[in-house]
Amino acid sequence: MKIIGINYNSESSVALIENGEIKYAISQERLNRIKDWYGNPFLAVKFLLKETKNTLKDIKCFSTHGLSAITKNVPNIEYFNKIKDEINYSNLTSNLKKKQLYFLEKRKKHEIKAMKRVHRNITELKKKFKYLKIYDHHTAHAASAYYYSGWSNCYVLTIDGWGDNSSSKFFKAYDGRLEQISNTNTIDSLGYFYGSITNLLGFKPHRHEGKILGLAAFGNWKKAYSIISKMISYDFINKSFKGEFSKGLYISNFKNPNISFLKNNFSAQDIAAAAQKRIEEVVIEFILDNLPFKNKLVLAGGIFANVKINQKISELKNVKDIFIFPNMGDGGLAVGAGILAYSSFKKIKPKKISNVYLGPAYNNNEVLQTLVKHNVKFMKIKKPYKYIAKKLEEGYAVGCFQGRMEFGPRSLGNRSILVSAEDKKVNEWLNKKLRRTEFMPFAPITLKEKANSVYKNIKKKYSALNFMTITCDCAKKTILQSPAAVHVDKTARPQLISKKSNSKIYDLLKEYYRISGIPSLINTSFNLHEEPIVCSPDDALRAFKESKLDYVYIEDYIVVK
Repeated sequence: MKIIGINYNSESSVALIENGEIKYAISQERLNRIKDWYGNPFLAVKFLLKETKNTLKDIKCFSTHGLSAITKNVPNIEYFNKIKDEINYSNLTSNLKKKQLYFLEKRKKHEIKAMKRVHRNITELKKKFKYLKIYDHHTAHAASAYYYSGWSNCYVLTIDGWGDNSSSKFFKAYDGRLEQISNTNTIDSLGYFYGSITNLLGFKPHRHEGKILGLAAFGNWKKAYSIISKMISYDFINKSFKGEFSKGLYISNFKNPNISFLKNNFSAQDIAAAAQKRIEEVVIEFILDNLPFKNKLVLAGGIFANVKINQKISELKNVKDIFIFPNMGDGGLAVGAGILAYSSFKKIKPKKISNVYLGPAYNNNEVLQTLVKHNVKFMKIKKPYKYIAKKLEEGYAVGCFQGRMEFGPRSLGNRSILVSAEDKKVNEWLNKKLRRTEFMPFAPITLKEKANSVYKNIKKKYSALNFMTITCDCAKKTILQSPAAVHVDKTARPQLISKKSNSKIYDLLKEYYRISGIPSLINTSFNLHEEPIVCSPDDALRAFKESKLDYVYIEDYIVVK
């Protein structure tokens, strides 16, 4: 049985589910080269069908998210009125009350407008595809994480900006079923809280939240905390997150004029640190209050792109183990919608996902044609990984293009740039080569068999460490050997590599370890600034020529300057 799941939100994507397994998945941005592209991914559907040698007749049904656009239960007018009453009965000045009520009404109009847009997308999909199933946004997030965690019994938490009638949901998962326990309304959004801080500090919400996480480690959270902590909280009575409208700072919007004064009183680093501290606190309060002791927890939704939150969660005593769906943002909804549709036809049990190399691959003949077309200098030698390992040990930057492309926001070796982690200044010179501005250190890719000597307390993190979705504390040895991969707070966001998970990259890393004695390399995404990760050999060669990379290891070929 074959089902195609579709996401039309940011990072518009498609996924082919066959007999319960993800056979293929790709975001349309990788094809049209427009980062975070939004809309129905018809180009990606066509590409997927061609790549998998299927036609529309082979597909049992299509599925997507956006149930509220059909049931028309967003916005929740009753809840909006409740918040309105809280504002009216608060101790705010009359002017500030008017301001908060204005923003609340503006939010309501935004949700009505957004639901109309979702309805148009779904109507367009129905016209294109005869059999279309539609699911709740957060249930689709939960399904992507649960059904590929490998755990039959666990709990699932989703948190993002908003989708359908929620910004967060909590589920008990058992025997292949998801049972909703609690719900946080659309306007009490942790995603909009963090996005408003991103916007305040001059970055793009829904894209640059990682820069805020990076900045946070350089700041003192205590300085701005007394103000920023008033914006969001955990509601112990209703078992949900809460945007504190009645305290006069929070609004459910990325552009929040109520907090503009913060920039005049605190540094960007201190604001970021306070925001990070607060969001960690309220998420942890929720988990401590709702997750039964010693249970497994799976996570999905854009908030869990925040690898530091994931680390804090994994270290809680009542969390037995943790799994974050590798494409935790809206791109992963294609998988969630697809597997929900599959489960409606046939009962299934969760399977552990072994990798997310789910996109296209290119053979040596296709690569050779592209190399000739681009008129670059290249060579083909026996055991090219040995040559590349030596060049990495000598300090060169290498673009790595191997096998099937990754699905999700992280490059996991197959569309990566690799470089030695020994040079502390790599952030400065490599970002300059790639025309990037980053505050996070580059992440390491590490031999799995060496993980326990390189990182601390990783027992509950293994599932996440395969996909670079969590930070962990670094051993002293790592801080000395691989300083470029260690953040100022002495953490790193590693990917562990085994022979089974990626044999080509493993062989390269093993050879690098043999000649250098260091089991880690820097691994950053193979792309130019503000562009999607490269997909095709053509994308890779263009990025190579426009950047100042020294080599590209592309299938069995080596491209040199």
